[in-house]
Amino acid sequence: MVNKKDLTGKKFGRLTVLEELSERSNKRIVWKCKCACGNTVNVKGIYLTTGQTTSCGCAKRKLEQKHLREAYNKKRIDGVAKQLFKGQEPRKDSSTGYRGVSKYYTRKSKELRYRAWITVKGKRYYKSGFLTPEDAYYNGRLVLEKEHLPERGFYKNEK
Repeated sequence: MVNKKDLTGKKFGRLTVLEELSERSNKRIVWKCKCACGNTVNVKGIYLTTGQTTSCGCAKRKLEQKHLREAYNKKRIDGVAKQLFKGQEPRKDSSTGYRGVSKYYTRKSKELRYRAWITVKGKRYYKSGFLTPEDAYYNGRLVLEKEHLPERGFYKNEK
């Protein structure tokens, strides 16, 4: 005969065991637990006693969010996310074939023109009036990058 431990009232990490449930999972006892964050969760007793489960999932989510945010911020230079400007490849849905170049029609004469644009720190900068997408890229987009992107180590793997 197996000795059944009563876990009611015991703490396992952030979880406090409230009661034993009548349901079983693979012949294992399932316990209703309350997490320190206020959520309730049903956990197998074996996961509690071996330390496999110590919260409702809130601790993992919080830790992942912290590490993802830190990793993203480490890749910034002067507040600019350099990974967004790393490759010079245009998007697959680009109508011009150049990154940061779009076409538009003038208001009065309805002539086709091209505009270069770049977004840095949430602000969008434009240079307009180019006759070809190549001209817009080389004389517009690249000029905007030089004007608005920080220079030090921007395209290198510097820290």
